Amino acid sequence: MKQARLRVTPPAGETIPVHRAIQSAEGAGDAVLLSGGADLADPTELFSIAGAADAVRGALEAEAGVRSVDVLSTAEGETYVYIRERGDERAIADVLTAGTLVVTLPIRFRADGPVDLTVLGSGTDLREALSVVREVADVTVLSVREGWSAAPDSLTERQREVLAAAYEAGYYDYPRRATQDEVASTLGISGSTVAEHLRHAEAALVAAALGKNEDA
Repeated sequence: MKQARLRVTPPAGETIPVHRAIQSAEGAGDAVLLSGGADLADPTELFSIAGAADAVRGALEAEAGVRSVDVLSTAEGETYVYIRERGDERAIADVLTAGTLVVTLPIRFRADGPVDLTVLGSGTDLREALSVVREVADVTVLSVREGWSAAPDSLTERQREVLAAAYEAGYYDYPRRATQDEVASTLGISGSTVAEHLRHAEAALVAAALGKNEDA
C-alpha cells in the first residue's frame, strides 16, 4: 500500500465551485475540505477558508455553482462554512478513487490554482491513475511512502507559513537573529499570533518525531 501526496492543477472545467470562488475573489484564500457528504449529485461539505467571514461569504455567494452557504464560525483568520454545491461530473476525482484508491481528508484547494491531496492505495492503481490524470492536468508528486502516516499533514498551512517565516528570519539561529515581533511584521500579524502558531507547530513536530499523538 502506497501513500502519495499530490499537487494537481486541474483544467478550468474540472474545478469545483468552491475552488472557482476563491480563485475569482479578493479576500478569500485557500479552502480546506474538512468533511463531505457521500452523494455527489448533491454535494454538502464543510470547509475552512482563509479570510474574514464577509469576504468568504461574498466570494461563495457570487459563484453560481454554490447553492447555499452557512457561516459556522471564525478563528485566527479562518472562516468555517457549511456549503451545498451543484452536482457535476468530477472526472479527476473518479480516477483517483478507482480500484483500491482512496483520497483522504483534508484536501487543500489553493487560491493560486493547484489542489493538494493525499491518495492511498496499491502502487499499481496509483501509477495507472496518475497516468490518466496527467493527460488532462498538471500533476506533481510531492512525496510517496509505504503504508500510512498522518505526519505530512501534522501542520496546518498557516503553521507552515509562520514556521517558514521564522526560520528564514533567523528565529531558530543561535544566537537568535529575529524576535517573534519581527517575524510577525513580515507576515502582517501580531507577535502573540506568531507565538501561538509556533507553539502548536513545534508541539506537532515533536509529537511526530517521537511517534506520539499530541492529544494523547
